[in-house]
Amino acid sequence: MKKASLSLALLFVAAVAFAETRGAWHITSDGTRLQLDINRGNHSHWGRTVDLDAFNGLSAAAIASSSETPVKFAMVRDAGTINFTGSFTDGDGIGRYTFSPNSGYAAGLRSLGVSGGIDDDDDLFSMAMHDVSLNFIREMQSLGYKEDLDTYTAFRIHGVTTDFVKEMRALGYSKLDADDLVSFRIHGVTPKFVREMRDMGYTVDADELVAFRIHGVTPDFVREMKALGYSVDADDLVAFRIHGVSSKFVREMKDLGVRDLDADNVVALRIHGATTDYVRELRDLGYANLDSDDLVSMRIHGVSAKFIRELKDAGYSGIPVDKLVSMRIHGISPDDVRRMR
Repeated sequence: MKKASLSLALLFVAAVAFAETRGAWHITSDGTRLQLDINRGNHSHWGRTVDLDAFNGLSAAAIASSSETPVKFAMVRDAGTINFTGSFTDGDGIGRYTFSPNSGYAAGLRSLGVSGGIDDDDDLFSMAMHDVSLNFIREMQSLGYKEDLDTYTAFRIHGVTTDFVKEMRALGYSKLDADDLVSFRIHGVTPKFVREMRDMGYTVDADELVAFRIHGVTPDFVREMKALGYSVDADDLVAFRIHGVSSKFVREMKDLGVRDLDADNVVALRIHGATTDYVRELRDLGYANLDSDDLVSMRIHGVSAKFIRELKDAGYSGIPVDKLVSMRIHGISPDDVRRMR
């Protein structure tokens, strides 16, 4: 009985291992790049965009064939080899694959002093899919990045290459740590972006570059704001984007006659909801060419167009801004004004 149970257990383990090393694949082509999707026996899914040269034995002609064409090709990685069989028609391919892990990969990592090793074939498959090659690790180490395996994997996932590091160093960013590099790639801090912002007068640190990208500070935005007279620092640019200070907003405020529109004041107008519609309503009620500080104070204390109209209905018009604010601070309502008459 025990022997039978042991045999069943061994069969089960073998079946699981078998399922983990094979599955289905699907590749679509847009004519230049291939989208590879892999489904594994343990119900996990992988999707990556790859170049044709990532595969051994797959031709562009087979992919583009107008009739169903059998294919057999491989993706050879340091962590193991993925062997594909199936067929292509008109740039669309489907089939099955098997993964042959490389048991020597873990030893290669140890020889490079990389911590966070390989526990099973699933880890090897992951390293193969992300192409965390021993040569890539050596190259990154030669640039000073002696990291753990998770970090090298993050580099590969997000496209941190040795060329990217060298380009950034050439631009003056020689002390970027691993987190900086990944953050740059995630948020789109490219050498081109750095050069464009530098041409606009912004040579800033790594955190500020990431903040620019997160909040949408682009060269075009900087150019628009400079044309309106805002040659401001990096923090002001980010504040503009966070609070919705656009070139359109500033132009409309200027056209409406609002005074003292420096960087801090236009941000304050947005924070406190002094919109162009609000300014137009006040202008229609006789409050034109207001100072931005007055508008902010009116919004903070609830001096609305409705409040001013109700005061007019009560027989009071032309009340100075400071008096309107004072009335709101002290809770004096239009009804109170009517009773005092």
